[in-house]
Parts: sequence; structure tokens; C-alpha cells
Amino acid sequence: MNLGRVTGCLWASAKHKSLSGGKLLIVSLLDRDSNPTGGYEVAYDTVDAGINDIVITVKGSSSQMTPLTESAVIDCTIIGVVDHVER
Repeated sequence: MNLGRVTGCLWASAKHKSLSGGKLLIVSLLDRDSNPTGGYEVAYDTVDAGINDIVITVKGSSSQMTPLTESAVIDCTIIGVVDHVER
């Protein structure tokens, strides 16, 4: 799992049918102190995240283990919106 901040939306007029109706978001990766690492990923949103939300993402086969993604052709999924980080 990774932490990231949603920084944008991605629209694709031509995409695989398994992505229809879903939202693709650009997520900037964060380190453990919530600082940007410089990396990013495009993630399929399953929790209705929005711009500037801190989110939890999963990659690989884990990204296809939600009811919305079990048959989708994706490699990164947003599975949670972070309410609070305690250090």
C-alpha cells in the first residue's frame, strides 16, 4: 500500500470497456511524513476521492480485489481516503 495525494483527473475518450463509468485520478506519492516523493501513479478510484485528498492505493493483483475492479484491466486502485495521520 502507498500514501498519495490526488492532484488531478484523467479523461480518456478511448479506453477498455472495463473502465467505463469509473474515474481515473493522478496521485502524487507521499513519504511517511506526507512530503511528495516526486513519483506519481494513475489510479482507478473506488471511494469517490477528490482533488487534494490523501488516499491509500494498492498495486498489482490487490488492485483487482474490489467489487468495482474485479474484472477491470487496472494496476493501481484507490481503496481509501485518509481522515487523519498520527505520527
